[in-house]
This record gives sequence, structure tokens and C-alpha cells, in this order.
Amino acid sequence: MAEKANKSIAKKDKAYYNELVSVRLFKDNDKYRDDVFVAVNGVGMIVPRGKEVEIPRKYAIALKNSQAQDSFAAEHASMLAKNADAPELN
Repeated sequence: MAEKANKSIAKKDKAYYNELVSVRLFKDNDKYRDDVFVAVNGVGMIVPRGKEVEIPRKYAIALKNSQAQDSFAAEHASMLAKNADAPELN
């Protein structure tokens, strides 16, 4: 009985993560002009910038997590640069 329930949950999870969702990646003429490669569990796809596209939710989640990590890294680097001039570190 429990095995049947687990299969049902796995099937629902698979459907959820493969459901198509709309995303639009920022595009400019400088750093953010190229399409983005994203991979989940070894399966990749290229997401174009500057237009709204529908992609499976699992790739949208990976892109969102990547953006969050980029923001955190930038904030951390800024903090380290600011603290590098502190007199107690010299």
C-alpha cells in the first residue's frame, strides 16, 4: 500500500516539475546578451534572453536559484571589499 502511495506522489512531483511556466530573462547589449544554458540532473536546455518563453518548471527553478546565488556572491564580494580597508585588517 505504501509503495503505491509513493509512486503516486512521485508521479505528481514529476508532473509538477515538468509543467511549463513562462520566464523572461533580462537582455541588454553588454553582459546579458547571450542565451543561457541551464541543466537539471544532466539534461540541459538553452533559454533565450529578451523574450517570454515557456520552459519546464524544474529549469525555471534552477535559473531562479542561480540568480539568487549571483546576488549573494555580489553582496558578499562588496562587503569583503569594503572591509578590506578596515584598519584592524592592515
